[in-house]
Formats: sequence, structure tokens, C-alpha cells
Amino acid sequence: MTTASAIEQKTYRRFLELEKTELENDTLELSFSSETPVQRAFGSEVLSHEPDAANLTRLNDSAPVLWAHDPTLQIGVVQRAWIEGGKGRAIIKWGNSQLAQEKRADVESGVIRNVSIGYSIDQMDENEKGEMVATRWTGLEISLVSVASDPHVGIGRSHPTYSTPKEETSKMSNYVTAYSEPQQTRGEFEEEASQFSIVKAIQAQASGNWSDAGREREVHQELAGKYGQRSANGVLVPNQSWQKRTFVAGTASAGGNLVATDVLADSFVDALRPTSVVMQAGATVLGNLQGNVSIPKRTGSSTAAWFGADDSDALSESVGTFGAIALSPKTVGSYSKYSRLMKLQATPDIENLIRQDMLEKIGTQIDIAAIAGTGSSSQPTGILSASDTTVTALATNGAAASIDTLITLKKSVSAANADDGSCCYLINSKVESALSQLKDSNGAYFLNPFGGELGAARFAGRRMLVSNNVPSNLTKGSGSNLSAIIYGRFSDVIVATWSGIEIDVDPFTDFAKGSVGVRALTSLDVGVRHGESFGLVKDAVAA
Repeated sequence: MTTASAIEQKTYRRFLELEKTELENDTLELSFSSETPVQRAFGSEVLSHEPDAANLTRLNDSAPVLWAHDPTLQIGVVQRAWIEGGKGRAIIKWGNSQLAQEKRADVESGVIRNVSIGYSIDQMDENEKGEMVATRWTGLEISLVSVASDPHVGIGRSHPTYSTPKEETSKMSNYVTAYSEPQQTRGEFEEEASQFSIVKAIQAQASGNWSDAGREREVHQELAGKYGQRSANGVLVPNQSWQKRTFVAGTASAGGNLVATDVLADSFVDALRPTSVVMQAGATVLGNLQGNVSIPKRTGSSTAAWFGADDSDALSESVGTFGAIALSPKTVGSYSKYSRLMKLQATPDIENLIRQDMLEKIGTQIDIAAIAGTGSSSQPTGILSASDTTVTALATNGAAASIDTLITLKKSVSAANADDGSCCYLINSKVESALSQLKDSNGAYFLNPFGGELGAARFAGRRMLVSNNVPSNLTKGSGSNLSAIIYGRFSDVIVATWSGIEIDVDPFTDFAKGSVGVRALTSLDVGVRHGESFGLVKDAVAA
């Protein structure tokens, strides 16, 4: 037996479809809970409806009826709640607000067909099927919701006003933990989102059958409200899903399920790091934006001066100047096709393959835009096109870079008071090869190619990152196929994101082959806070 002392109090949600309802005056009778198993991070959870299992005191004390579990959107009140025939039933009274009357009309016309219960668990036991049974639980509120739910898969939705501490699992027999860092708390939505299956979402969208993808559909609905994309064409994918999962096999009593380990708060950005050198270099990320963004910046400082404090001298007023960085969403996407067999084989390996495939394509485009985006043709403005950078010209038609070139770039950033320990060099593989072959008069390499990769060797105490997203097709005068070299403080690069990734499916284009096209889109922008923080070469000759 696991009591409330072992599982810290937490608000859970489970969703049901409204049964045939009885309407009388301003009231509605409905069913709000059942003993249907709901998949949680630890396995299957069942709410017992045996006598004395459900504590309905709070529900019977005029508990609120909410819209979509939002405490600020009350649409009614619970008049009476009771247990009957293995289900929780209640009579609710509609409110008088405009929202309440709108939702009432939707229920009466059959538009809204779903109800959800918010509850906390006080005691749990494990039954002979390996299911965790809540033998003591407390109802907190009842909500009407819009999205149809798979009765075999539940999803919890947490509002910021609800406390959602971690579940203590040490006393649960054969309980498989989903936390890689038990000392951290984790919301229930995050738990469900971390188990979001991109393969299931693709399968469901292609077939139109969401019976096995209830979690995926409802996570999408939650994100649509969060991002204001209530009419998104595809399925919004939570940030947690863009981290490569680590799967842990559960014991038989826990259902033998695959459970994802904990992930970072902004997993989409973290997952991009292996394919995005700008992220590795330390770009600043602004997430979950909604409107256009204007970030103020100081373009000129006020001055200080010495003066005689004898009433015959005075300070002259000096005024600093300010500017702004304007950021607005730009959309990047990728399109891939997957075979029918790949769709059917929804294993962890296939799941990770599809995630990585999409991330590499989108991550590469984000990286290229942050480095060399032109600011036109729907692209962000990248470092090479930013204003106020210091450009070191090698020759009229380009020339080979030297060790002195690297030193000059560092000096230009240092002269702007922007050089610090976070600064680094960013080059492509052609420049890496050319620099690695430079020798002194005695034939000794300036950069020892035998001491490790160039990036690990460092130069002038600074990292040297290598990526072929740094362009090697620049032109100058009669020179072509010239390469860029960048040195700077990459924390002054801002990557602003307005959403996670939205996936949409086309099951028809290759109907004869059984293939499905998958399109992934995300909206973001890139801005350079201080161009002075970067020294550039745009005309390096490197074979």
C-alpha cells in the first residue's frame, strides 16, 4: 500500500466522453469518472469506485465546474456528486456568464461531448494485473473539454495555479520511475508530453483514426491553446519530443512499458545542439513567444569626466543612445517520405530515427540562417549579414587565411570590449584543413594536427568549432568559392522561437507505393544583439 505520505499530493486529470445527459432547467447530470485504466508514467492507473474509495467532500462543497481546467474560466458549480454503478456522477448548475451560456449551448447541441475530472490520490495499491489502483482519492473539480479522448490513454493537464510535485516511487512495488533526476519536480503535462509518439501522431493523422493516439491528440490541443494556434492544420509536437529518448524497460507488474527519462525544459533547442553549431557556440534562446518582439539595446554610452569641485567648474551632460532589435516569426520546414512498413513498426529505434531525421534537416536550416541568413526571401538576418560587424578583407579577389588572420579577428572583437572566455572561432572543414597545414620555416605545424582535432586544440585560448554550415561559396571580385571565418561572442546571437514543431501528413501523394509524406514546420527568428561582438572574414581561399 502506498499512502499520501509516499506520493506527494498532486492534481491529476482524466477524460471521459459525455454519456446521454439529463437536462433540467439550469442543471446538467453527467458522469465524470470511471474505473477505466489510464496510462501514467508509472504504468496503468485505476480509480477505485468501491464504497469509501472516493472522497467527494470537496465536490459536494460547491466545487467549481471549469472550462478546460482553467481556474479563471468557471462555467458552473457542482450541486451534488455521488458514486453509482462503478462511475462518478454529478449534477452541475450552469453559471450565468456569457462563457457559461456558450458552453451550455454547445453541450445541448452535442458540440461538446467530453468531461474531465481533476483529483488527487491519497492511497494506492497494486492489483493482481500489475495496475496501480487509487483506493483513496479526492475529487477537486470537474471540467468540460473539447477534445475527444482515448478511453485507454489519459493525459493530465496542469494549470500554473496547481501544485504538481513529483511522485514518490520508492515504496511502490515494481514501480518504474520516469525520472532521471528525482530531486526535480515535474508537471503531469510534461510527463505525458515526454511520452508523445511522433510515429503514432503520423499514423493517426494519415489514417484519420486517433483511437490509439489519444495522448498525442490531447497534447496537441494543449499546445494549440498555449501557442494560440487553435486552428493548426497539423499536429503540434511538444518540445520534449525532440529530445532523443532513453527508453527503460519496465517489469511485468508495470506492464513492461517503455518509459521516457526526464528531459530538459527546452528540449527542442537542446535536441538541436548536436546539429546546430551556433547553439553549441552559446546562442541565447528566447522561447514560447507570441507577438512580434522588440529588444532594446544601448548603441552609445554616456561619458564620465573629471572636473574641479570648486564651484568654478561643472560636468557637461552626456546622453546615451538606444536602438532596438526587431524579431518576428519566420517559418522553416522540411518534407520527408516514410514507407508503410516504417509506419507500422513504431519501435523506439524507428521513433528516434524519424525524430533525428527531422531535427537534422530543420536544425541545419536554422544554423545556416543564424550564420548566413540574408534577411530577405523570408530568411532571418544572420551574423554575416548583421550590421556593425568588423570585416577583415584578405585581398581583392580573396586570399588564404593565416594564423595572423585569426589573431586579427580576435583583436577586432577585443577592441570593441566584447572579447571574453565564451568567444570562439567558427570555420568550415575547408578552412580547418588549410589552417591545419600551415607550417613555420622549420616545417613544424602551427596547429599540431596530431594532438587531436582542431576544435579540441583551441587557438589563443578560444574554442574553434567546425561546421560546413559556414559558407564556402562566397564571391569577391573575380574570386569564387570563398569561405567565411567568424570569431565572436555568440551569446549576442538571439534565437527566438514562437512554437515547437508542427507536423502534417500527406497520405495520398504516393498512394500506390503506400508511402506517407510528412512535413515539419516551426517558426523562429534570429537577431544579432551587438554586431561589434563579431569579427568576420568573407574571402578566405581554401581548397
